[in-house]
Amino acid sequence: MFQPDEIIFAPTGRCNLTCAHCRVRRGPDELSSSDAIAFLDSCEAGGIQRVGFSGGEPFLRPDFLVALSGATMERGLYFDRLMTNGDWWSDETGLRSTLDSVRDAGFDGMIGLSYDAYHGQSPKRAAVFLATVFDVWGRKDVVELLSVRSPDDSDFLRGLDAVAAALGGRLERGDDGEPVRILDDTYAERTEADPDDGSGLVIPVIRSPRSSSVAEGVWESPRWFRDDFCEGPGNVFYVHPDGSVAVCCGFANESPQLIVGSISDSWDVLMANAAGSEHVRARYETGLGTLRERMEASGIRFPGKTADICFFCDYLCTTGLPPETIEK
Repeated sequence: MFQPDEIIFAPTGRCNLTCAHCRVRRGPDELSSSDAIAFLDSCEAGGIQRVGFSGGEPFLRPDFLVALSGATMERGLYFDRLMTNGDWWSDETGLRSTLDSVRDAGFDGMIGLSYDAYHGQSPKRAAVFLATVFDVWGRKDVVELLSVRSPDDSDFLRGLDAVAAALGGRLERGDDGEPVRILDDTYAERTEADPDDGSGLVIPVIRSPRSSSVAEGVWESPRWFRDDFCEGPGNVFYVHPDGSVAVCCGFANESPQLIVGSISDSWDVLMANAAGSEHVRARYETGLGTLRERMEASGIRFPGKTADICFFCDYLCTTGLPPETIEK
């Protein structure tokens, strides 16, 4: 059942990078902080508990981050993740000043660093960004590194080793050679009885496959996706820079089928629109796995299989939901 507990604000579609795997629609739209705060107030009584930021590159709108962080703190809500490519700054003085302003506004959530071969960031600049984040927040456990796998990650992985070394840590890998986390000896030697004071360096590395577009038509998985009723992307309201509100943070969330209104609509209106949407019910109530089985039972044949639930969601936004598979 769709019951959002978080709002993710994307204040701008602008970005300083142009990444091959990015699915964000770029444009001149900029989200108003006053409209966003009014929307936050409208949703608070409905059960919203957390606020996150995405984009575009949200640090290109530090005014928005400061205003919404302050509003979130004043309302006693929690922060989730602030996504960034960590490469938006021109000099270290400006980097520190911007980070200081966001911290002073009260943001104490996680910094989600998008860092992979597609982004092409300099390991040296990534290390400077991370070291400054740690210094500004006074902790070394406030970052998660989110990384999309590419066909050849060798240069990226060498760069990640260099980032770890520059931070005084090392890259820990799993049995399959995949990076798991960056940590230092202070964190590695800590026991459960030790205080969690943030002095130990630890950066979880969260790896994911690249999600293909419907146009790319990738149906080559040996198995189907696991149905999670879209809890992976999250039970969220995602507010785009143009003020439209989607029901998830997956890459199909700019599709009209997943838009339930705008930032000017009330919580009640958005929830009523979501409840009346066949596409929303298919994802949060029926389940895309169940829907796929119904489609196959009705005679529909797919080109292959996909383990990527977001790809299948995007596919359904493009092709539509067969009437015979929808529960009335």
